[in-house]
Amino acid sequence: MDRRRFLVLVGGMLFPACRSPVVYPTPTATPVSSSVSAARTPNSTTPGTRVEQATATPPSARSGFAYGFNVAWRGDEDGEPFNRRTAEAVRAAGFDWVRVQVQWESHEPQPGQWDLRPLDRVLPIYAEYGLKILVSVVSAPAWARETSGAIVRDLSVFRAAMRRFAAQYRGLVQAWQVWNEQNIASNVYGPIRVDGYARLLRAGYEGVKEGDSSAIVVSGSLTPTGVNDPNLAIDDALYLEAFYQLDGGQWTRYFDILGTHANATLNPPDTLWPERPGPGPGWRDHPSFYFRRVEQLRAIMEKHGDQRPVWITEFGWTTKNPAPGYEYGQYVSEEQQAAYLVEAFDLARRAWPWVTGMFVWNLNFSTIVGPDDEKGPWSVLNADWSPRPAYRALSAMPKPR
Repeated sequence: MDRRRFLVLVGGMLFPACRSPVVYPTPTATPVSSSVSAARTPNSTTPGTRVEQATATPPSARSGFAYGFNVAWRGDEDGEPFNRRTAEAVRAAGFDWVRVQVQWESHEPQPGQWDLRPLDRVLPIYAEYGLKILVSVVSAPAWARETSGAIVRDLSVFRAAMRRFAAQYRGLVQAWQVWNEQNIASNVYGPIRVDGYARLLRAGYEGVKEGDSSAIVVSGSLTPTGVNDPNLAIDDALYLEAFYQLDGGQWTRYFDILGTHANATLNPPDTLWPERPGPGPGWRDHPSFYFRRVEQLRAIMEKHGDQRPVWITEFGWTTKNPAPGYEYGQYVSEEQQAAYLVEAFDLARRAWPWVTGMFVWNLNFSTIVGPDDEKGPWSVLNADWSPRPAYRALSAMPKPR
């Protein structure tokens, strides 16, 4: 699904802007352009390329389980009560991680002109409450962008930016994610090029490790979609296969954990097209509509000999949603949303030992967006911070580490 999210600064408040309408996959995928010419389907019989990591995976990426929420945050001078209330809600639910998105362009609007005050105001609060932090860095400044699909004109500039972020928050931020949903053309400022992101990933990985060698680096999470048009979107499984095959797999060395997204639309967690389709109506005839799509991405990793962990950095179910493209939310009740979220955690903990972290989309965006914004119905808290059934169910859910 096209589930684009960008951070915007409005009145000192940082939060993802409204996603664009959903891009629906076609039942039969169209041929992929030369932008991902190395790609094959997950069922390809082509021998896999063995992955050789550049460095040992940090111990923190191999142990424990990250129970996380995607959270809205405020970086303005008056945001402390909001950020504390957010941290309290995460802790009260028994979760121990938060994921935030950070716009590079908001913090370095001109070359070398940095303003990290918004992050200085919020990140220490999370740490005070004993929370671990995953920061997803997105959105290059206009002066740094490359519109050919290479994403950033000068990779040394991005490497320096990631080094600056990681060094500034060494010991405070445990994990950094290099970009988000890079298989959406608008997120890479031009036609989708797997090699463009691969080079960005290497620069980001090296920058983070230079700034904080103990930090975890998570690859950008692909958005689930069956669309194959480099000017719009590329199927996530097809993109991942192309990434593993690119230049003999050398670019896959530059992450510690593979990031994924799982958008189940209206389908229960244990369903998957075609062997166990969801109930419908609609949104059921392609595996990208299902939570278990993650299994197919894992199969690609294993085919290439990659046994590193996976984090599902966004997953959830929206209830009735007023935004165009999210009509499937009307078929999910608040009680079903609650049950599905708990069942998803149970499925992953029981059947997917390779998943070592899951971040619910989302905790509290309902508290900062209007009633017609699509992000609100995904939230597990109401606009007045009162718990929805999903928050209560997640709080009561056992959380073995």
